[in-house]
Amino acid sequence: MNYRHYTATDFVTDPFFRSWILEQDSSAAAFWENWMKENPDRREELDEARALLYVLAEQELHIETEELDGRVTDLLAHISGHVQRTEMRTRPAFYRYWGIAASICAVAGLGWLGYRSMEVKPGRVDESATMTENVAGHIVRFNQTTKPVTILLEDSSVVTLEPQSELTFPEKFAPERREVYLKGEAFFQISHNPEKPFLVRTKELVTRVLGTSFTVRSFEKDRNASVSVKTGRVSVYSKKDEPDAGSPEKVMGVVLKPNQRVLFDKQESRLVKVIVDVPLRVREIPAASLVFDEAPVKNVFKTLEKEYGIELFFNEELLSDCQLTANLSGLPMYEQLDLICRIIHAKYEVVDGQVIIHGEGCKAD
Repeated sequence: MNYRHYTATDFVTDPFFRSWILEQDSSAAAFWENWMKENPDRREELDEARALLYVLAEQELHIETEELDGRVTDLLAHISGHVQRTEMRTRPAFYRYWGIAASICAVAGLGWLGYRSMEVKPGRVDESATMTENVAGHIVRFNQTTKPVTILLEDSSVVTLEPQSELTFPEKFAPERREVYLKGEAFFQISHNPEKPFLVRTKELVTRVLGTSFTVRSFEKDRNASVSVKTGRVSVYSKKDEPDAGSPEKVMGVVLKPNQRVLFDKQESRLVKVIVDVPLRVREIPAASLVFDEAPVKNVFKTLEKEYGIELFFNEELLSDCQLTANLSGLPMYEQLDLICRIIHAKYEVVDGQVIIHGEGCKAD
C-alpha cells in the first residue's frame, strides 16, 4: 500500500498503523520505523496520528477493530468542518491533533478533554488534576488526583503521570537533547528522533532513549528505583556514573529490552537487571504454534524467545533428547516455563534479565 499521500486522519483509520501504536505489534513497528526513515517529510502527519491514538488509548476507548474503522471515520468526518472553521490548518501541528483529539473525545462522550481542549498546548492538562508551576523556562506538573494524568510534550512524546508524582520539563527542548525530571512514577511513549536523545532523570537514575515506551518509578519512600521497558531499548545508569560535560559518554550502566526491568538499590547503590513480573508478548504467536506434540524442547524454547523477546539459555547438548507434549497457549510466560520444567525434570532461574534452564537431560524410552 502507498502511504506517501496519507494524511494524519488516514493513518488513524489504517488498521496496520493502529496495530503498531495500540497493539505494539513487532512486525508493524519494524515496518513503520523503516518507513519513517525513508519518508522523513511525512513525520508530522505520523506524529499527529500517533498522538491522537495515544490519547484515545489512555482514555480506554475499547472498540473492536471492525467497529473502530467506521467509528473513527464517522467522528473525523463529523468534526472536520469544525476544525476548518477554527482555522486549525494555520496553527502548529500540536494544536491540530489536540483539537481533533478533544473533539473526538467530546463526541464519543468521554468528557476528559472536552471542547475546551481545542486550545490546549503541549504540556497542558486538566488544571484541576495537577498543580502547576513555571520555573526558569520549565513547567512543573504534580498529579494531585487518584488517577493517571496524560501530558503531551512539545516533541509529540506522551507521558502518563501516576498519582502523587511530579514531572518537570522545558517549554521547548534544547536543540541537542530532550530532558525531563521525574519524582514518582510515569509511563513514557517517546517520539522517535535519532538526532535528539530523550533523557528521564530521577534522583538516582538517568534513562536514555531514542524512541520507545517504558515506565520509570522513583518514589522517596521506596527502597528501589526502577525502569521497565515495554517496547524498544533504553540504557539506564546511576547519576553518580554520569560523565562530566565534555568527556566521552562512556558510562557503566545497563541496556534494557522489552520485558526487562532494572532495579536500583538505593542503600547499596547498585543496578540489578530482572524480568518484569508479568512479561507481555512482543510477538503474537498463533495458538496452534504453542501446542506441541513430541517437539524437541530446544524448539519450544526458541518459540518462547520469539514470543517474549527474552533470551533462554540452556545446555542444548544435554537436553537434546528432551521432547515436549503440551499445550502452552493461553498461559503466561512463567506458567509456561513451570509446565515445561515439570515435564522435562528441570528448573529455571532468572539472572541478569535472562532465563537460565538447568536440567540433567532426558532418558530415551
